Amino acid sequence: MERLDRRDFLRGMAGLGGAALLTGCGAESGLKAAGASTGATGRPVHYPGQVGAEPDHLVIAEWPGYEAGGTKAQTYGLTAGRAYTRRFGASGLTYADYGNDDKNLNKMRAGERFDLLHPCVDYVQDYVDAGLVEPFETDLLPSFDRLYPQFADRGSLNGRQYWIPWDWGFGSVMYRKDKVAEADARGWELMWNERYAGKISMWDGGSTPVMVAGLLTDPPAQDIFHQTSDELERSRQLLIQQKPLNKFYWTSEYGDMQPAFKSGDIWITYAWPADYKAMGDALGYDKVAYMTPSQGKLAWVCGFMMGKGTQSPLHAHAYVESFISLAASANLVNLFAYGSSNASVTPAMVKDGRLARELDIGNPEAFGPPVHVERHIPNRAEYQEVWAEVKAS
Repeated sequence: MERLDRRDFLRGMAGLGGAALLTGCGAESGLKAAGASTGATGRPVHYPGQVGAEPDHLVIAEWPGYEAGGTKAQTYGLTAGRAYTRRFGASGLTYADYGNDDKNLNKMRAGERFDLLHPCVDYVQDYVDAGLVEPFETDLLPSFDRLYPQFADRGSLNGRQYWIPWDWGFGSVMYRKDKVAEADARGWELMWNERYAGKISMWDGGSTPVMVAGLLTDPPAQDIFHQTSDELERSRQLLIQQKPLNKFYWTSEYGDMQPAFKSGDIWITYAWPADYKAMGDALGYDKVAYMTPSQGKLAWVCGFMMGKGTQSPLHAHAYVESFISLAASANLVNLFAYGSSNASVTPAMVKDGRLARELDIGNPEAFGPPVHVERHIPNRAEYQEVWAEVKAS
């Protein structure tokens, strides 16, 4: 099957207009240029044998809500993964809460192992450099050639495909329009507005709050993904100032953030498009807004990696294929209002064109500056240290 080139990618996105949920990258976003590939130096990888000869058990570090369709853990309506559970059953799948990228990376560095994990693109190099993952054999993934190359290329290091993209979207501020003055809702500084003390909840997102703070320091960080020591100190101080304004730092969008937003305990929070859809559906879109900050949204692309030493690589490939297939990708778009890495998702498959238009999704101009497409942080340990110090302050 022929891969889409860059021109096809952009022409397809423009043709989708506001009807398809494609978010997080674009012609001028720097997504492809920021790839961490170090050249085609690795040998092709091959996983021989038959899937029936492998252990039929996979331990998967996954974001809540992304569990495979057909499992008891999946309670949100996601059908992605159902092709796997229909073929192999659901009893062999065990899920661990991914938490966030920093937490999972540190757990695996400390010795915890998973057959599959679901990191975002800015952590791919961290996992590879730490020797925690195995490459994929893309010939075992029939849908791989339908993935946008701008995404897939970011998972190729040393000539091997370590990461398979699936979902992407924005990170921004979600707030109650009926509680927050319109004049206050212009940028990320709303999270620092003392007028709303006790009604704010920042995500306990490791490096992410440090990136956000870097947009607001005086002067702003030159590069929020590679802040200098002085810039990190300014971000730390700014986050310490923000800390007492929070009702709490949220750790689970379904476990604490969404319930608190829905009940009115918080009015302002860091959120993703799926949260906006869920809260808009629950409270009414006349009461809920998803901000386009003056400083720019964050944008992320996430996908699958295979854990080092897995005894079930063929099962792992079958599982990933059951997510990146066309049917599974269309379900992702419609259920969570996230973009899919599968280029075969068409406008006719998207049910809520109004939401797509409101989020300006599908417009290539929406993916360039000032959107900040997340990429590898060379000094990530320093970011983690800053966030730990903020929480301990």
